[in-house]
Amino acid sequence: MFNNILIVCIGNICRSPSAERILQQLLPSKSLTSAGIGALVDHEIETNAAQLLDQNGFNSENHKACQISTDIVNNAELILVMEKKHQQVLMKKYPSASGKIMLLGKWNNEQEIPDPYRKSTEAFEHAYKLIEQNCQAWAQKLK
Repeated sequence: MFNNILIVCIGNICRSPSAERILQQLLPSKSLTSAGIGALVDHEIETNAAQLLDQNGFNSENHKACQISTDIVNNAELILVMEKKHQQVLMKKYPSASGKIMLLGKWNNEQEIPDPYRKSTEAFEHAYKLIEQNCQAWAQKLK
């Protein structure tokens, strides 16, 4: 159940790759990928996001930002997004996938994860903390 999980944000360089790496470690038997609605294609993970992953024991290496596509959406059994507006954009663009698009923060009162891109270290730390908490919650549900 839910073996192919896709995580989506805007640029695919901060939030979604962080969540992808954390969930991959928590759920090693699942296939995790991430993509962006407006991806900075082929960019590596953002430096602040990478440092937070590394400091917390997660691998930040070899990420290349990827643009979301019909194939990627169709291949996913569960699509986790950071904000309600991401959910709305994807449901509009891929209506057949609507039932499998959920917030990463679903188990914490539909919590949204703010975009830290080009903001302070504190913004990254805040987003990272929310991502890790919500990944832990999903891991409990998907084990």
